[in-house]
Amino acid sequence: MARRKAPLQAQDRHPNLSHDASTGTKLSAREYYNHRYKKVDKKHRSACLYADVTNLHIDRIEGLWREYCKIVEIDPYYTLKRSKEGRIKNFFHWLCNNYSVQKVSSIETYSHQLSQLYIKWKGRRMNPLTLKQIYDFIHGPLADEHELDESETDKPLLDVVDFVEVLRCHWVMDTNTFPHERQRVQLATILLLAALTGSRPGALLGITYRDLDLFVQRDQRTGEMALTLQLQLKRTKSRQKRKRPKTYTFFIDTNPLFCIISHIVSLACDDDAYVAPDITPGKVLRLGVREGLNCQPIPWKPNTMDTPVFRTPVQTAKGTQTSPEEALTYSKYHEWVKRLGEETGFVQVLTTYCLRRATGNAINDDPDSNDAVRNLVMDHTNSAIFQKNYLSRMIRYDTQAAYRGTAPRTELIRAANRMSRLIDPRRPKGLTDEQRDNLRQEAEIKELCYRRDQLYSSIRSEFTFLYLAEGAPIHDEYQQAKREVERAIKARERALKKLIQAQYDAMAPVNDIRAQLEGNMEPVDRISPSSGPIEYAFVERSRIANAFFDPPSALRANGHGDVDWRVSIVEDLVSLCTLQEGRFRKARRKQRTQAIKGHPDDLDSDCTSNPVKSESESQVHHSFPLKCKPYQCLVCLGNHTLPLDERRHNLGSKFSLQRHFDRSHTFRPGESCPFPHLECAATTLDSLMQFKNHAAKVHGIYMSEKA
Repeated sequence: MARRKAPLQAQDRHPNLSHDASTGTKLSAREYYNHRYKKVDKKHRSACLYADVTNLHIDRIEGLWREYCKIVEIDPYYTLKRSKEGRIKNFFHWLCNNYSVQKVSSIETYSHQLSQLYIKWKGRRMNPLTLKQIYDFIHGPLADEHELDESETDKPLLDVVDFVEVLRCHWVMDTNTFPHERQRVQLATILLLAALTGSRPGALLGITYRDLDLFVQRDQRTGEMALTLQLQLKRTKSRQKRKRPKTYTFFIDTNPLFCIISHIVSLACDDDAYVAPDITPGKVLRLGVREGLNCQPIPWKPNTMDTPVFRTPVQTAKGTQTSPEEALTYSKYHEWVKRLGEETGFVQVLTTYCLRRATGNAINDDPDSNDAVRNLVMDHTNSAIFQKNYLSRMIRYDTQAAYRGTAPRTELIRAANRMSRLIDPRRPKGLTDEQRDNLRQEAEIKELCYRRDQLYSSIRSEFTFLYLAEGAPIHDEYQQAKREVERAIKARERALKKLIQAQYDAMAPVNDIRAQLEGNMEPVDRISPSSGPIEYAFVERSRIANAFFDPPSALRANGHGDVDWRVSIVEDLVSLCTLQEGRFRKARRKQRTQAIKGHPDDLDSDCTSNPVKSESESQVHHSFPLKCKPYQCLVCLGNHTLPLDERRHNLGSKFSLQRHFDRSHTFRPGESCPFPHLECAATTLDSLMQFKNHAAKVHGIYMSEKA
């Protein structure tokens, strides 16, 4: 039971008097608490604790609601507070007429967000009867009038077999470039954590070193030393309502492809996050525990505790580097995951939630698990959330065998429901150059381009240079015209790509059946006929791809071979984190090899033939002539993390060089010349114009006149 506080300065204060700090007067208890009650701002009610993304969605629906109310000339605040059913229905009609809404589920989402906006403004929930009438209206008259699609979006599962295909594409076959190669390592690490924890992307992208506990422990039964990683997830969706973090424990995996510790150790080595001096991957993986102790902690530096492990790429004076403190954004991460799914060949869109659903269903199917464990892993308050939103609608149980009493064909049932079932390496993944050129000849695109070019000609005739027109109305019109052209081209490219893929999906099975009936049983290569093994920019990636998909049985023959082999993988991951592939390199593939045709588990060392030597091994001490080609990038020449071909690249004109410099580099006054020469290193450049003059006079490199 709570005890009454002893009054301060009891000899001077009456027990029924309170002190008002704002006025310095003594009030009776009744006057004091009545005064505080009147000071309460009743307009600021306690709002629901929504996540940041949810608040963004509420802000967006508020903008749409205000736009509609402005058109019909009504007050948005009081109209929504009265929650008239007819006005809300009219709002959804306006939404369907003015925005590209195609599915009933989209309108349902807008309706839910509008009810959240009502709670934000009104302080309570909308009338259930009104919500029921709106729901019936959406699924009835609104869907019929606007021909909305009522089908549910496919929610596939990415099980471990499909996940191997994704990682194989990421490390072996992916021809896409990243702003920095650390992002490639980060993406693989995040995907592993998503698969092993079943967590939402927001919880993973916000991980800091404070959330990681790395240590070596001794198995009390066998005496074996086990390198262990404990991950505490604090930034879960429910953290604002239930501040109870979750902790996962990981050990060294026999398959390095799935070893989350190897990936985390490599990122920590790249960040120099260890307190102990001169820590290398080999020292971390070989640490033990002193006699008399049960555990050997591996602490982080205090100044890195709040540093995000997964950070975003940023532009610097020396090119693209990883931000020292800014976390990787969800939009960029989602873009890379979606791109990886397309490169893998999935028909469905790949997202982190494919892994999250697969983990949840795997736990749900595990006989050693239960609902409480599954809800804790998935961060659900009850089982109804999983059953409604995550439980696979694909029946993964052999009902035919159960009814007939025969042996179930479980593996075939699983294979029939995998995302990789529909992978076809012949399926078009993008548009050809000819298709893109034909698209730009369409009347609508040509009309937009003509308007853009007319504005550009007017600017050149009046201002001579484009940058001199900045701030003038015609410059804003030109920029808007450029954006309209880009949006129109991207929209047409997406539509044409979707059409071509749909046509292929319809005709490919028919052509394959016809080929079989005609006796043509030639196998289809797993690699696209127009491509072959990648010529890697860095030998580190070549070795990593080979190590991940080459069975290590020979290396495990002796007692220390496995550790040495694992150390070499982590060292390559650390080295890869310091490199940058660049912007000029086009994806190049050599003639296919027999090894690529096999299963990833049978991949041999030929899978990475003809790799390009990395900067870290062969280019650090390369010398360049002081006089360069006229349109080489001075910053790229001095960037030791780029491949040699990237550093030597000569652009087409001074305008192309200027565009590249503006997009890829940031000039900072007071820095030295980036060219790898002792005299240039001692030259301080105080302005951009001084930098350009130095590049022209000393190195023979010419940029445009923009200062």
